[in-house]
Amino acid sequence: MPRATIPDRANVILDQARAIVLEKGYQHTTIAEIARRAGVGKGAVYLDFPSKEALLDALLVRSARALTQAVRDRVDGSAQPVSLSAVYRFGLEALLGDELMLACYLADDGALGGYLREKGPQRYRPRMEWLSDYVAELSRAGMLRADLDPAVASLVMSVFAVGLANASATVGALSGEQLGRAVESMAGLVATGWEVGGDGDPVAAHRAHSRLLDLLADQIGEA
Repeated sequence: MPRATIPDRANVILDQARAIVLEKGYQHTTIAEIARRAGVGKGAVYLDFPSKEALLDALLVRSARALTQAVRDRVDGSAQPVSLSAVYRFGLEALLGDELMLACYLADDGALGGYLREKGPQRYRPRMEWLSDYVAELSRAGMLRADLDPAVASLVMSVFAVGLANASATVGALSGEQLGRAVESMAGLVATGWEVGGDGDPVAAHRAHSRLLDLLADQIGEA
């Protein structure tokens, strides 16, 4: 007898895959167990995701989209002009609220089994260029020092993000608290070293935040 159709099957499969990865780790996650927990046959899983790697990619894309949307909601919901350092904090809070994304930044081998280290850095170059444009826009909006070099600022933020994502593999296991303190410290350095007093142009600043988030969302959608 054929199985009943499951509404929104792909997301049900992703939900179960996420739970198993966090419970047992990527290396010990099998398509068979995902299918069993989702209440579908293995063939149904492969209809949506051609491989286990493709399934994890989709899972990380979904989490990254949610993180980006959470930052956008905080930016859009703020009654005050949003600074660059505040965006850092918004992103941290969203990151700490998602166990899978946090595992990415902590290089949690128990969860992801070194999967992320097999991926190339091809996404970082365009993001650095976007950050440079973003910093320039915020400077023109009166939110950052006029003499701040956008390319240098972009490089500093990119090196920080990439270094933090790979720190566990170099210096040993990190905790979520350590990650939070590191990003909070970086946000403080940005606030005291790059930002200027006054509100600047809140409309232009919001436009800059939205443009960067749109670019990130578009890139995530192409994954």
